[in-house]
Amino acid sequence: MLERARAIIRQEAAALESLSSRLDENICVLADYILSATGIVVVCGIGKSRLVGEKISAILASTGTRSITLDPVDALHGDLGRVRAGDIILALSNSGETTELLQLIRAVRKLAVIVAAITGRANSSLAQAADVVLDIGLMQEAGPLGLAPTTSTTAMAAMGDALALILQERRGFTRHDFARLHPGGSLGRELMRVRDLMWPLESIPLFRPDAPLSLALLSMWRASRKLGVAVVVDERCNTIGILIGESIGRLTDRGATPDLSDPVELHMQPLLATISGHAFLDEAAQLFRHHEIELMPVHDDQGKFVGLISRQDVLKP
Repeated sequence: MLERARAIIRQEAAALESLSSRLDENICVLADYILSATGIVVVCGIGKSRLVGEKISAILASTGTRSITLDPVDALHGDLGRVRAGDIILALSNSGETTELLQLIRAVRKLAVIVAAITGRANSSLAQAADVVLDIGLMQEAGPLGLAPTTSTTAMAAMGDALALILQERRGFTRHDFARLHPGGSLGRELMRVRDLMWPLESIPLFRPDAPLSLALLSMWRASRKLGVAVVVDERCNTIGILIGESIGRLTDRGATPDLSDPVELHMQPLLATISGHAFLDEAAQLFRHHEIELMPVHDDQGKFVGLISRQDVLKP
């Protein structure tokens, strides 16, 4: 069974390699239609093609191209109202002879829309009805019977990926745009900015290096018992060190009680790294791991201190 499973995957991989070779300028033509369209991309299919279409529509939407899916059966019974002039209809059918899909195409032709098809048969009824055809070619389905849609649906999905990603590049869709559309989950967290998780300036006591330790500890306690930190800055509000209450407490536990009249610069931790508030969290994570530090000052475009970011908040399990 293991060898059969490997053979099936190799067969699908070979089909994708073949698809790459047969890809022609029609995908560029369709991309230009979509980029200039005033409407959205409406992806349609029946059965397994519908499922692949949902995936293609989701990839389009997440990379900057507005898209919805539309079941041809539902469309023929009232949901055709979802389609507007200026939309692009992307119809999926390996055979190109799916009855409900062809009925849908005839119905939308009453509107000013562009019809594109992803199909395995370039001379099919669907291909002849479409303005643009992305031909995946005749695919030998995987498995002993060669009947279940496997290789063909893999090829359709890959064609959809290629279309979505060349559109993304043409739109100049940036990492920031991607973060805006993916605010939830681990991906959204990775693409968050440092400023979104930092402790803001107003919550952190600031001291000059010659301030007495007693005043710093009292202010830290009053300002935020949870944070237990203060930042040491120079006259230009540039960060030069961090005072951590827990570190002072450990000295006391070891019997090395600090002189409360000491200037804070004697007890502050020197800076090993700082980061911009505009940076992504993955950049902060790299700095925390490289320098093995717990806190990092955050600065603005002028290099002024605006907050602190915590290793614990960035590198949550």
